[in-house]
Amino acid sequence: MSINFSKILLLLSITLLSGCAPSANDVVEEWKAQGWQIVEVLGTQGKIVRHGKLISQQAQAIEASWIENGKRKTKLYQQIKDQFLVLRFFKKNKDEFVVVMKKRK
Repeated sequence: MSINFSKILLLLSITLLSGCAPSANDVVEEWKAQGWQIVEVLGTQGKIVRHGKLISQQAQAIEASWIENGKRKTKLYQQIKDQFLVLRFFKKNKDEFVVVMKKRK
């Protein structure tokens, strides 16, 4: 019996890619477990297709941006005593919502 490495690699890739993406709640809970706390949620929450994050230890401020009904909105967070993290969630309809979190510097 011969094993074809490329077939095994293809099956493994398909299995990994077809797995469920984490929900927004799962992502937030992972950061909460690391000591971050929720400041606010901006935009309309919903089922997500992907997510990203914005974080910087050096920046004086962090800008959160989201899209609601096709219109982009922003809010600035000064990093004086706290460091901010913006978790950005992208929805199928092209709208976005963000969860802003903070942690003491």
